[in-house]
Amino acid sequence: MIMALLGVLALVFLIFWAMKKLNRRVVTSDSRNMKILERINLGPDKMLLLVSVRGKCMILGVTNGRIEKVHELEESEDQLIEKKDENGGNPSFKESFKIVLKDMMNKK
Repeated sequence: MIMALLGVLALVFLIFWAMKKLNRRVVTSDSRNMKILERINLGPDKMLLLVSVRGKCMILGVTNGRIEKVHELEESEDQLIEKKDENGGNPSFKESFKIVLKDMMNKK
C-alpha cells in the first residue's frame, strides 16, 4: 500500500513538472511594443492603466469584463520620460490623471 501511495505521489509530481515545462514553451510574452507604465486600483476588479503602445501613451479603464480606452495622450513615452527627468522624477499617476481630466473637460 505504501508503494502504491509513493507511486501516485511520484506520478503527481511528474505531471506537475511536465506541465510547468510545457507552459514555458507555450506562453511567450514579448513586450517590446507594449508597456504598462503605471496602474492605480479603483476598487475590486477595477483599475486605470497608463499604457505605452509603440510609443503612444493612453489611459485604459479595466474592469472584470471590459477594457476601454479612456483617453489617448498627445505626448509620447519619450516625452513623458523627458518630463520626468526635467521635474526630477516621474509625476504621480494622480497628477497625470488630473491633467488628462482638465484636457478632456476643456475639449467639451
